Amino acid sequence: MTNKRSIWKLLFTGVSFGLLVTNCTVKSATDMGDDTSGNTCNTGDKTNGCMCSDKSTGYQVCKSDGVYGSCVCPPGAVSVGGGSAGDAGASNGGGTSYAGTSSTGEAGEGGEGGALMIDPADCTGCLTQLCVPEWAACSAEDENNAPDPEHPDQYCLGSDKNPDTGQIELIMDCITMERASGLVKRDIVRACGSSLGLSADPRFFQWAPMNMTPATEALMNCMADAPDDTIPGDWATAPVNFPAGASPRPWDDGTCAKFSCTSQLTP
Repeated sequence: MTNKRSIWKLLFTGVSFGLLVTNCTVKSATDMGDDTSGNTCNTGDKTNGCMCSDKSTGYQVCKSDGVYGSCVCPPGAVSVGGGSAGDAGASNGGGTSYAGTSSTGEAGEGGEGGALMIDPADCTGCLTQLCVPEWAACSAEDENNAPDPEHPDQYCLGSDKNPDTGQIELIMDCITMERASGLVKRDIVRACGSSLGLSADPRFFQWAPMNMTPATEALMNCMADAPDDTIPGDWATAPVNFPAGASPRPWDDGTCAKFSCTSQLTP
């Protein structure tokens, strides 16, 4: 990661403002008359099951009013209805969708009034939008605010004066190096995390490593766990994701790992 902490804070603030604006301008499922009675949720919760035009499964994020928002689909796809249990049942044309951004910052093609704009090459941008509480907890940790005073070198995100020293930065730097060679699979991401960025050797298999802070672990799990996963860290530990003698299972829909954190980076 080469971005400075101040830039990340600006990103986080801008995203938060954008979401507030979006809530005022993009129709939610409730606005469209879908029945969501009895389907309250906690802000930031995610549920999947809504369908997208590319036949993938989208997901929804719980808004501050306790109601799930519109269906979120991968880049280039839009919601086609078929909501999940307890969801908002977004319909085509009113659902939230992802769209990449061009070099000029203009929104690429996506759903009507696309609420969330995800650059397929910008992992940080995805995390600040889909992992809001986890990113906030990570941002609160730096060399001056280490969670464990006895280990001042263990924190999630470096300050402006010491960028690229936090655990999440070291891990993402490791993943970024691997992205130059192609898609980064679960074993490599787990290795970058288990070694805290020192190596991407798949033999590093402990998840989470003992010296990883809870904020770093939570942000990594939010990046990689399926939206409906009830066991944090399953992305790195569940045997189904690492079948014996086979390649790790592909990343799940609705995760930053699939959207923008592990795909090959082109020059």
